Amino acid sequence: MFSGEAQDLLEDSVMKSKFFLLLAGFFLLIAPAGCIFSPDEDPGDTPPPPPPVMPFPGSPDVLMANFQTIYETMDNDEYRKIMHPDYLTILQEDTIDEFPDVGTTLDVNEELRIHERMFSGDSVTDPNGDFVPGVAGISFSKFRALDAWALSPGDDIIPNAEWAPFEVEFLFDRGQEFSTLSVKGTIKFYVTSRDSTHLGSVKQYYQMIGQVDLTEDGGG
Repeated sequence: MFSGEAQDLLEDSVMKSKFFLLLAGFFLLIAPAGCIFSPDEDPGDTPPPPPPVMPFPGSPDVLMANFQTIYETMDNDEYRKIMHPDYLTILQEDTIDEFPDVGTTLDVNEELRIHERMFSGDSVTDPNGDFVPGVAGISFSKFRALDAWALSPGDDIIPNAEWAPFEVEFLFDRGQEFSTLSVKGTIKFYVTSRDSTHLGSVKQYYQMIGQVDLTEDGGG
């Protein structure tokens, strides 16, 4: 675990530059700590529709389809469900060099904190007191596997898990007054499964256990 100051610096840099999915490997637009600005609610606003029901993640492909839906609906509750307790994001070397106190990875608790802030849509102030707009919406212009799922070897950075490289392009809408941030490139997604009873049958239940960020710097 790293210091609060290092976390703030990392989150500020990411929010302004790129998405780390990984998350988590994606380096996902991480909102910095600070004051949260909540827009005034219009009592006449129509309540948002209920979130979609996620299909049972009985395969890596269904899990990844759910992952995309979770981002597009910014559903923090469903995001928690797909994350394995041993999840790790593997940071890029330039991020490690710039923020040596952060370390080489982000664990599941750090990723959950990042996504809770990002999916909230709230604007924040960064450690310098500057305004940082919240994420109003997330869309995918590219999200496809570049190869078949394979089992990672025991000496892999995330061992004994199924993995596949994905070509990605995420668009982060920050409202009409601010530019849209684009993050694109490749992310290596790692998934794992366990036995689970579903509709009376024992099936494999897949969760995400890691990501390796190979995306390019984004901009807006």
